[in-house]
Amino acid sequence: MDKSQNGSYTGRDIMENPISFFPELLSSLSPPLLPRSPLKPNLTAEEQESVWNIPEKIRNCTNLPNMIELMRNTTDGRLCFMRAFLAPLSWMAIMQNGTDLNKDNLMKLLWAAKPFLETMPPSNFLLPPILQISNLDAIMKMFGEVFNNLSEDQRNDIIGWLKERIAESEYKCLTKPALSSLLPPKSLGFKPPLSSLPKCVPKMPWLKAKVLTMMGPFLSRLPIEEIKTIPKAELCTFFRSPDFSPSFRNIGGIKPGLGRALFQRLQQECSSGNNFTQQVERLGSLACFFNDYQSLNVNLSKKLLSQLDACDNSDMAKMKRLLVQKILEKDNTSLSREMLQSLGSAASVLTLSKLSSFTSEDLNKTLASLGQTNWNPAQARTLAKKLLDETKNVSSEKLLSLGSIVRGVSSGLLRKMKAGGLLGNEALKNISEKMSPLQKKALMQAFRHDVNASELVKEIPDSLVRSLSLSTLEKANLTSVDQLEGHSWTLAQSAYLVKKILGNKINLNALRKLGQAVQGVTCEMIESVNRTNALEIVQTLSESSDWLSRVQIRCAAQKLFASLEEQRPGYFIDITVSELQAIPAILLIHLPMEKIQNLSDSVCSAFLEKMNKVNLSSLPNNAPSRASLARKAIRCLGGNVFDLPAAGVLSLGSLVCEFDPVWIASLNAEALNATLQALASCQHIPQQNREQLFRLLTNTYGDPSNWSEDDMGTLGALILLNTTAVERLPFKSWLRSSLSDLRDSLLIQPMPVQKDFRFWFDLSVLRRKLFELKTAGSIPSRRKRQVSASITVVPSLSVPILSVIEDLGLDNVYWNPTELYKMTVPTFKDALPILGAITNFNAEQLSAFRAKTLEVWGSVSMLNDSVLTELACISQSLSSEELYNVSISSLDTLDLLNTCNFTQTQRSAVWQAFQRGARINVTQLGELEMEGLGQFICGLQPAQIDQLNSTSLREAVEVVGRAPCLLNIIERLKDKAVAAFGKPEIWSEAQAEIMGNIIAGLSAVEIERLNCKVMSFIQSSTIPLITPDRLAALSVSQLKALGPDNAAMVTDSQRTGLSADQRAALNEAMGVAALRAETTSVNPTVPLPLKGGAAAQSMAGYVVLLQLIMLMLCGYIG
Repeated sequence: MDKSQNGSYTGRDIMENPISFFPELLSSLSPPLLPRSPLKPNLTAEEQESVWNIPEKIRNCTNLPNMIELMRNTTDGRLCFMRAFLAPLSWMAIMQNGTDLNKDNLMKLLWAAKPFLETMPPSNFLLPPILQISNLDAIMKMFGEVFNNLSEDQRNDIIGWLKERIAESEYKCLTKPALSSLLPPKSLGFKPPLSSLPKCVPKMPWLKAKVLTMMGPFLSRLPIEEIKTIPKAELCTFFRSPDFSPSFRNIGGIKPGLGRALFQRLQQECSSGNNFTQQVERLGSLACFFNDYQSLNVNLSKKLLSQLDACDNSDMAKMKRLLVQKILEKDNTSLSREMLQSLGSAASVLTLSKLSSFTSEDLNKTLASLGQTNWNPAQARTLAKKLLDETKNVSSEKLLSLGSIVRGVSSGLLRKMKAGGLLGNEALKNISEKMSPLQKKALMQAFRHDVNASELVKEIPDSLVRSLSLSTLEKANLTSVDQLEGHSWTLAQSAYLVKKILGNKINLNALRKLGQAVQGVTCEMIESVNRTNALEIVQTLSESSDWLSRVQIRCAAQKLFASLEEQRPGYFIDITVSELQAIPAILLIHLPMEKIQNLSDSVCSAFLEKMNKVNLSSLPNNAPSRASLARKAIRCLGGNVFDLPAAGVLSLGSLVCEFDPVWIASLNAEALNATLQALASCQHIPQQNREQLFRLLTNTYGDPSNWSEDDMGTLGALILLNTTAVERLPFKSWLRSSLSDLRDSLLIQPMPVQKDFRFWFDLSVLRRKLFELKTAGSIPSRRKRQVSASITVVPSLSVPILSVIEDLGLDNVYWNPTELYKMTVPTFKDALPILGAITNFNAEQLSAFRAKTLEVWGSVSMLNDSVLTELACISQSLSSEELYNVSISSLDTLDLLNTCNFTQTQRSAVWQAFQRGARINVTQLGELEMEGLGQFICGLQPAQIDQLNSTSLREAVEVVGRAPCLLNIIERLKDKAVAAFGKPEIWSEAQAEIMGNIIAGLSAVEIERLNCKVMSFIQSSTIPLITPDRLAALSVSQLKALGPDNAAMVTDSQRTGLSADQRAALNEAMGVAALRAETTSVNPTVPLPLKGGAAAQSMAGYVVLLQLIMLMLCGYIG
């Protein structure tokens, strides 16, 4: 989409003065800018001018659809700004007049609204009350066109909305009662109107063939329960229709359980035997779940392969490899250029030896296909060497033609490229997305030689923006927030740019334009906001909640609550419904406990609406406010616990996760079942509740060993409440796939994870159980060792085979060393892309891999850059002496090995091997070399650290700061950082963030001089590295300023050295202590009115105002 179109209506920036803005907008489209039609040559010049005076026609148009028709029939791209302006207006027109619009006008409004739908934030995602089936079809078609732009929550909202509309129009019932109908009158403050429509019956057969057609790609997000209720005749009618295939074309992210359930129904109910296999090319992404691919002939195997591009299920690599193997075996031909072309993206399963057998001519002829394939680094390097002569200059055209193979181009070549032909070329975006961070840095270094910083920032694609150093941004001299919008900035970049452009204060106009740079808004800026603007500022901030840190959320909440109390002492005691609605839910959950409990019953409906979808992850797991919010919600529901309907309990959203098992046990059967099923989606369950909850679970559903497949699918995560129950699960035909689906459905937190924000479940027992299930029977005769009467341990005499290794992925860590020793050489070599990606093998397993490595390559002297790239983290198995003797000359090899867990002596050996192989000394290390070294910079001697170039370190410090060096090396790096950036007390927020672990090298005197404003910008992983005596040098104010994430990373040994006041400050920083005391005025004056409105109504408010202006200008009433 054109950038001007995409960025012209974000947030509320068009609302500052729409009355004056609109004529200016119209006048910007002056007649000379508009194309003249050649279709009416007999018109006079004056008549031609009249025909193409678009501003005049818009002013005189009779209605909004006519105006849109005028825009749609004009091809000048410069009118996209006008369409962007009309987009929110058009959507609101649909929202307000959906039931009265005819199909023609609706289509025009949908066309105009599309840009708005593509960028509508989740917080403002409102859906229209359209009832006519013909209009539902039109709007669902538009939703299908923007499917890839929607979040998963928005997709689910659309499915629920569609079901509600169909239920109301065709079945005359309600799928779920209004929240107000679930509350006692005292919690409403009014008597809710009685609905004339009854509640729909369970398993309402709403998914008819015409609805399935209407849903298109949204079928891939239906709950599995809905898939099971589709009437057979309707499903088969849809399957045989031409609309089936487009509904699943290149749709990723289908949950395996859902995909298998739908696939099996189609296979078993809508076709017979061979007939179904002939339909393989119609399946689209459902082909990802084809389970009988071994029975396919060569032709059908090729057709199946062509459908697998969007597949992301865990066994896809294995499926592709076996299909390719079958094709090659049954064709009985050697690999040819034509064969390579026909494999498409499945060529990624070919081994290095097979890829090496192709000539450069073969590869060049098939480059269009190869460049769209996902290659691992070793494959990409092999192909790039075939395609490029790196001893010569490579043209920009050749580089761009490589596509994904660019991952194998050396950083040394990239830093010699010229900007001409690359900058401004759309293909640069595509290839840079496939590059490693080091490659991106090398390319940026090349560009800096050819263009100035301002031009560079303006021209590079967004995929390279994060590679800009702070030094480059300083030289770019960005001066307007308009230059920040639409870019993916890092935290450090955001902090630098926001402070440079805005200083220490923010305003509403600027805040709406920051985009991802909102990460750089500091607590100091939030605190500086005038209290009359506080509500609107925090509402706007909350619209970017996905980019806000926990410390920003907490600061915004504190500022808002203090401002409201200043406006009216005791604000929360007599708060009104509209006032509560105006507070963003993400901030409301930070309200102090006593204020939560003192909220009036009359605001219960608004409170529960807020709680229904709020994300509690910004609160620590042990925050008292979690339980306080849950208690308030239960009181709002009122009445006898046993009489509470399931819908009422589920309306509480993630607060259900905080409920006491005793209270849950007192619910009626329907509500109890619904609550237990909802608990399976919880990210946090209080530790003290887990044992009782598991007892309640088994009392309700029986021993997990006897659960059905449906029970496991519904309750699966809750079995992790008891590790023994997982270990004792008996073999069942469906268990492996069910547990695999469970593992894939559970979110994995990025490391390091603070214990106070950690998910409740431990996946290790689940992974171990899956390992047992996947390896059981892989070898006919297996010796089983019993640890107890009920637990079977994986036998120790099995031999890993490639198909099992592919299935296991990261779970290959559970092989014992004996089994790894017995692995065959071909299996080891073919499995290296999988095994080399695993960083946490233990010492005994690594010993087995070392023996296998030497068995394959003979001598350590044979291990060069290519082999080390292939081995990846298996290189950890080599001793320091062996690593010293390997042949490393490429920075890209070091960059690849940077993800592995080497010891300090190994790092030193690798550095020396590189120094020797690249014929480089310490004084020659530039910024790219320092970045390529990564953790291996820890292998330098302290005296060598002193020789590093300070200017180069300034450019590379963000990568160097992530290196896990010993304290004596970190202290030397700190000295170099001080030489490059100045004394620590003058470091900015951005500089503190990029320092990373170097902060741990500060002395006690230096650390106590750090400015409080930078404390929350210190990287969380750095906190545990600070010695206890140095951490104890921090003042109470500094500790409070750490923020929740950093405070949660303080270790027990560090905490022991703190005073009582310091520990209390840490608790306050985390949010487990009461929020600061509310400020009240000693001499209260007449309060100034707060600006802002209800968050849920913000989009509607500004669009309604715009629409009224348009209606007045155009005379359109409805």
